[in-house]
Parts: sequence; structure tokens; C-alpha cells
Amino acid sequence: MKRIALATCAKLPSLNEDDLLLVPALHELARSRAVPAVWDSPEVCWEDFHGVVVRSCWDYHHRLEEFLAWVTRLERAGVPLWNPPALLKWNSHKGYLRDLAARGVPIVPTRWLARGRQVGLAHLLRDERWGDAVVKPAVSASATDTWRTSAATAGADQSRLEALLRAGDVMVQPFIDEVCDPGEWSIIFFGGRFSHAVRKAPHGAGLPGAVGVGGTAAPWRHRPGWSRTAGAVMAAVPGHPLYARVDGWSGTVA
Repeated sequence: MKRIALATCAKLPSLNEDDLLLVPALHELARSRAVPAVWDSPEVCWEDFHGVVVRSCWDYHHRLEEFLAWVTRLERAGVPLWNPPALLKWNSHKGYLRDLAARGVPIVPTRWLARGRQVGLAHLLRDERWGDAVVKPAVSASATDTWRTSAATAGADQSRLEALLRAGDVMVQPFIDEVCDPGEWSIIFFGGRFSHAVRKAPHGAGLPGAVGVGGTAAPWRHRPGWSRTAGAVMAAVPGHPLYARVDGWSGTVA
């Protein structure tokens, strides 16, 4: 029987409820024994596994260099990794949106700010004519350090932007009303094929967060146009993903 590692983080050493569903499924359908393994644990011998599925590594954005070094180490050791290493690396920085835009995929308008750059937030909003905007790190997960600003509050929010720029690259996007009502869509693929779609909504009037940290999700019958957009994303990603989720609003990728 093959042994499969379900890579997770130290805060979820036994996986979350959703990932635990993989254990009996892999046993029944693939005759594989799946076990949780903390990605940065020195006690794990990754070469003992027939493959590693990246699941709940939700601290990667706080330690990106270490996480990518781990991915490279497994790749060099010949340990099969899903998703593929090239895709994990590409997807770790939201600059992938620029790659998608270059391939003709519609994305939310974005101002990219390099780490250490000095930028006046109020001036940026005036230039773009954005009354409301969202500021987020280019390396982030679960809406970490993501916040809403406006022409009225940009001056007071300047210090928050400067703190983010000291830590890394930053992106600023116009606030999309649909984020709150009816919510963000997510289209899920397995093996490159469409599986299902959900509509995610934030808690109250806030920004969308991961399900379980303030956000909710419900099954959703997506529109054909949005399915085509998601398909264009899948055609543009490097490698062959075992699983993928495409997020967006009104046919535009976030």
C-alpha cells in the first residue's frame, strides 16, 4: 500500500475537518495510506512517502523562503509533489495575476508596489480615481494583513501601507461591491476538469476571508462566461495541477 503525506502546518498537525476526508477516500479509491505530515518538521522523512499532497500549509506566507526551499528539496529528492513544484512556486506570489493578464485573462485592475517603495496612498487613489480600495501583501493567505481603505481614510492609513512595504511587495485594487453582495465565486478543478463551484461571502460587511476564519461558502451554479474565464486560467498555469481553485467576481479573476 502506498504512503501519501498530506502536508500541513504545525497549528494543524492532525489536519482540518475537510482534509481528513481525504484519508478514507484515498484508502478506498487509490489503496493508499494517507497521513498528515507537518511540512517544516525535522522529524519527517519525506523520502519515505510515495508522494506529498500540499494541503493545510497555512503559515507558508509568513516564511515563504523556507517553504519554497522545502518544495525545492523535495523536488531534488525526486519525491512526487502535488501540486507540481513549478506551480507551487508560481502561485506563492500574487504576481501570477500579471502573467494571467498577459495571456488575456481578465483580472481586477491592480497597482503593484515593490518592497521598499515610497508611495502616497491618497495620491495613488486619486490617480486611479478609486473611491474605495483594498490593500494586501503580494504574498498572503486567508486575507492576512488585507484591509480596505478609501479617499477619506487614505491619509490615516498611510502608515499601514508603509509597514506592509517594509515587509514585502504590496498590491492595491479597487474595492468591488460584489465582494460583499452576493460574494466571491470559486470554481474548483480536479485533474484539470471542472468539479464544482461555490459562492463565498464575508462575515458582515467585511472583506472575504477563508471559510472558517470569518467567511462562509455555499454551492453555486456558475454562469458559462465565468466558467470560460476559469478555464482560461487553467490553460495558463504552469504544469498540470492535481487540484485548483479559481476565484473572482463577474468573470474577472481576483
